[in-house]
Amino acid sequence: MYELMLDTANLAELEAGLAAWPICGVTSNPSILKKEGKVDIYAHLAKVKALCGPERSLHVQVVAEDTESIIKEAHDILDRLGKDTFIKIPVSAAGLPAIKALAAEGVKITATAIYSTMQGILAVLAGAYYIAVYYNRMENNCTEPEQVIEEIRAFIDGSDSDAMILAASFKNVAQVTRAYAAGAQSATVGPDVIKAALGMASIDGAVQGFKKDFEAVWGEGQTMSTL
Repeated sequence: MYELMLDTANLAELEAGLAAWPICGVTSNPSILKKEGKVDIYAHLAKVKALCGPERSLHVQVVAEDTESIIKEAHDILDRLGKDTFIKIPVSAAGLPAIKALAAEGVKITATAIYSTMQGILAVLAGAYYIAVYYNRMENNCTEPEQVIEEIRAFIDGSDSDAMILAASFKNVAQVTRAYAAGAQSATVGPDVIKAALGMASIDGAVQGFKKDFEAVWGEGQTMSTL
């Protein structure tokens, strides 16, 4: 099973993207929410969740930095947005025990800020469902993201875990396709990346060429619906 998620909290982008593209979930983080200005954060996320509907997942990140506060914040998010919300927790010294404790409660965890194979392995063992690997940021740190994805995927498959690699942090279409090829089962991308994939000049050229050839035989303005 492969998935695609949208990495944005902009309501207009979400409404358009969820209607047009095969999206199974929406991810957010404090940096993404910052782009929306000083909104009422829970009211805004409730609107995002309403757009997602029951068939798509919503992933909301904690901002606390110690284990106890992370757990409390996760419970607050669940109380206000619903128990089906995925809690995004960085795989850090404080985050890992929080992941372990919350997963034991049955909380759906998206382990995030993953830059290494070992982080991914620890998150899987702690009970996280999604393993969010930061593709572009790893490349910027001279780390091979494809190797990390391959190694984490091998560990998941070998341990018979239900965890899924959620590749994240993309700047272009090629990075997304390479992440899937390396073994990621899911990816979260900004609307700009999908638009870039669909907006290549060669695609428009092909469409216009087909239209021109069709009209050359059956007449200008004619379509398969008008004949």
